[in-house]
Amino acid sequence: ALQPHANLSSLRIYSYNSKELPPWVREMTGYGGSPLSNLVCLEINNCNKLEQLPISLKNLVALKELIISDCMNAISFLSHLECLASLQRLELVFCNKMENITADIAPLVSLRSIQIKYCRNMTCLSSGISDLPSL
Repeated sequence: ALQPHANLSSLRIYSYNSKELPPWVREMTGYGGSPLSNLVCLEINNCNKLEQLPISLKNLVALKELIISDCMNAISFLSHLECLASLQRLELVFCNKMENITADIAPLVSLRSIQIKYCRNMTCLSSGISDLPSL
């Protein structure tokens, strides 16, 4: 089975045609020694059947950029977003069914940029957004 390189720093998933990401992505831990412990950029693009992001994303402790675009059926966003303490950039574009970001984002003190565009059903952001010092 496909496995990422041990020193992978950037991962872009384009046009993956499934409701879930591949098992090796869903099982990522992000802790020292794991294949994705050095991942700083994750981009998921044009995965139109994708419905939810794996909970394991919360374990990518080195992640600085999370970009999700053109995932028309993605309905749930990462519920443990607050675990991504290194995150500096969050971008959601053309995720039409995604409704809310309810995770506590106040612990994301490194976050410098949030872009949410063309997410028609997005009605609510975490109240902690106003507490972020870098935005």
